[in-house]
Amino acid sequence: MQNIYLITHCEATHSVEKKVGGWYDSELTEHGRKQAEELEKIINERVDINSLEIFSSDLKRAVQTAKIIRKEVHKIRLDPRLREMSFGTHEGLPQGQHLQSMVPVSPDGNRLDHRICPGAESRREVATRIDEFVEELINSGDDALIVTHGFAATFFIAAFQKIEVNSQGYLNYALNPGSLTLLKIDELFENRTVAWIKN
Repeated sequence: MQNIYLITHCEATHSVEKKVGGWYDSELTEHGRKQAEELEKIINERVDINSLEIFSSDLKRAVQTAKIIRKEVHKIRLDPRLREMSFGTHEGLPQGQHLQSMVPVSPDGNRLDHRICPGAESRREVATRIDEFVEELINSGDDALIVTHGFAATFFIAAFQKIEVNSQGYLNYALNPGSLTLLKIDELFENRTVAWIKN
């Protein structure tokens, strides 16, 4: 059986300050650090963390979450494919300003290739890079702990369950900061199970 512990980074300053996240490189809040410490305890009650390969988005809030959970920093592998969706020119903007000028839904109905603001990534781009990462991880057969972001985690779970990128236009799983999801592949049926532990 392959086990993947999927974590969304803990509470970050951009959320508290009501700013657009994406690739905006915010840090954990004090509450976020406490959330990460709680996650460390939950994980260590379930598994020997030394037996897991550790991967994290290279954005600061994800790296800080991973460092609290996994004290040996040199054992954390940073991968930009695990980043949140980029919001282009809107990153770091106040949410109110972002909401006034973004285009949330594609006028022509093409949800996968729509960019909600200038320079933003499309859903297809995010789904494709995360799908590539997940495929590599599954092929390795390694048990792993992954630290990513709220919306990115939706595409991670979709890729894990082998939902084709072309079918991911409407997906969205509501994952809170500091959520922990166990993804399991059983050896007998090769089922891919999603087991929410903490949200």
